[in-house]
Amino acid sequence: MNDMIQHLWSRFLHVADAIFDTLEQGTSFESFQHKLKEELDALGNEAIRLVIEQADKRLRDNRSERRGWVIAQRDNKKTLLTQFGSVSYRRTNFKHKALRSHRHLVDDQIGVRPHQKVDGSLQAELVERAVSHSYRVSGRWSENASWHVSGQTVMNAIREMDTSAAATQDLGSDKRTVRYIFIQADEDHVPNQDTGGRWEPRLITVHEGVRQRGKRRQLVQAKHFGGLYLRATKQLWEEVWQYLDATYDLAQVSKIIISGDGASWIRQGCEVIPGAVFALDRYHALQAVTRVAGNNMALRARMWDALTRTDRAMLQETISEARQMAATESKLRTIDNCERYFRRQWDGIVAWRTYDGIWPGCSAEGHISHIYAKRLSSRPLAWRRTGVDQMSRLRVMAANGQHIRSTYLKQNVRRAAPIQVATNWIKESRQALKNSKRLHTMVEMGLPSLMKGRRTQLTRALRAVVGSTSF
Repeated sequence: MNDMIQHLWSRFLHVADAIFDTLEQGTSFESFQHKLKEELDALGNEAIRLVIEQADKRLRDNRSERRGWVIAQRDNKKTLLTQFGSVSYRRTNFKHKALRSHRHLVDDQIGVRPHQKVDGSLQAELVERAVSHSYRVSGRWSENASWHVSGQTVMNAIREMDTSAAATQDLGSDKRTVRYIFIQADEDHVPNQDTGGRWEPRLITVHEGVRQRGKRRQLVQAKHFGGLYLRATKQLWEEVWQYLDATYDLAQVSKIIISGDGASWIRQGCEVIPGAVFALDRYHALQAVTRVAGNNMALRARMWDALTRTDRAMLQETISEARQMAATESKLRTIDNCERYFRRQWDGIVAWRTYDGIWPGCSAEGHISHIYAKRLSSRPLAWRRTGVDQMSRLRVMAANGQHIRSTYLKQNVRRAAPIQVATNWIKESRQALKNSKRLHTMVEMGLPSLMKGRRTQLTRALRAVVGSTSF
């Protein structure tokens, strides 16, 4: 027991020794930090190994804590990648006579599964990093190359997470009272790794309006919902409706306005959410105007004026004028398509005037860029179905301010009992710390440069402290 305490103390003192050597040799502050981290990681690594092996020893020595289990084999080696690097420890294999099964009970106690090579807390950090970086970059979590994990390992950690349930939060009992609720919806277009086509992860944002923050506008009480929802967009809208019903006193809400480009899945929200109306996103309306009028700025201005006035006759006149100026069949088809688009979305255009001064507009394109495209489609990446669905949901979680690391740990790390070591070991350890003579011996053994090395102002001061220390 005393040898173990001395060993841990020696490692700790080795950290101090390395610090003194580094400072005396002269080094930059960056190099000093790097060396310090290396030494502290080594100390943490050793502490983890000692604690696990002591917990294993307690299980061996106390049959009452392993009823039915007998020792089958000692000193089985296990290597686990942790925040402190690769920790190698030895533990006991136990056999249950009745169940005829073998288990490493200390692994169960610390929440490590058979064949698991990466600690759960580190897996959680890898998942959190992968929300902003590629799987490969996320696997390079440490400057030490020997501690790196593959992109496949990062992806496997994400696959273990139930992102479909991750957005559920405790909404509390008090409902908010507002007059208007605004919902905006859009989708990203993500390359499909298998077919070469495109995935379309959906994104819906609920908010209460906008407020000015300096030169920028910010959504009030924004809440995001999203994922792939392939052929299941009604489910997505039902989740939005459940959130509205749980969060707001809907009896006090005058109107719920849904905005977007007018795609059928966006309009579906008006069917699921009672009393909701649709307003066409002006950004997509302007895109259609530009496709029709081209570089003819005068025609473009008159078309836009017709839309803002909701003057269908004036709009039809401008479209007819554009058709007369069309030089190719392709241009005529474009004009016909835009004409049909305006006809289908006319109720959403009328909503501009109906809710003028109330509806703050739609910023769905910006949210798609910030939440989805930045990680999924703005770079030359391609995704499979499961990957794009999980990553889009993780990005939504992050946008909502949810702590991904804690959510992962809550879902995926085994619910293990508190780690236990022998109580007499803890008592002896504490006693050793209080023994000033023993401390002096440990310092002398573990920190030779301090006790016997060349004298400096720093080492003189520390020798005086050690010589007079009494716990």
